[in-house]
Amino acid sequence: MSTLQENRVGPSDIGPEERAKFERALTSDVRPVLLSPSGDVLELPKALNDLFVSVIQAMREKQVVFLMHEDEAFTTQAAANFLGVSRQYLVRLLEAGKIPFHRVGTHRRVFFKDLVEFQRERSRMRKAGLDAMTEELVHVGLYDRFVPLGREES
Repeated sequence: MSTLQENRVGPSDIGPEERAKFERALTSDVRPVLLSPSGDVLELPKALNDLFVSVIQAMREKQVVFLMHEDEAFTTQAAANFLGVSRQYLVRLLEAGKIPFHRVGTHRRVFFKDLVEFQRERSRMRKAGLDAMTEELVHVGLYDRFVPLGREES
């Protein structure tokens, strides 16, 4: 089992010169290769190349990159923090069956992939709701009309 620190890459972990070299190599038309200990040359698959490009771009923007397995189990507090909700609200979501979870002893655990799926579905539902409201405003003719929200002063 790897520790969290091993999966973290910060902007200061690679110097600016090295980062520039990586960026040139990863964004060129020719994909980089890996050299095995036995001397075999393996072309870097496009998916890995794209991942490395996004890591280098994040580092250029002074962002930290953290790689996590999708089946990483979160505590309820960590899951709530990830979603930006209270722990109690998350527990209600779990108990209502909105997010799958499992127990370790008496403690609930949530897989990262389930949190991401819930987040995507929540965003999709929010967008659908906003689209429906916009469609209704267009239908009644208020979409392009200015409606003052403040009170009239006497």
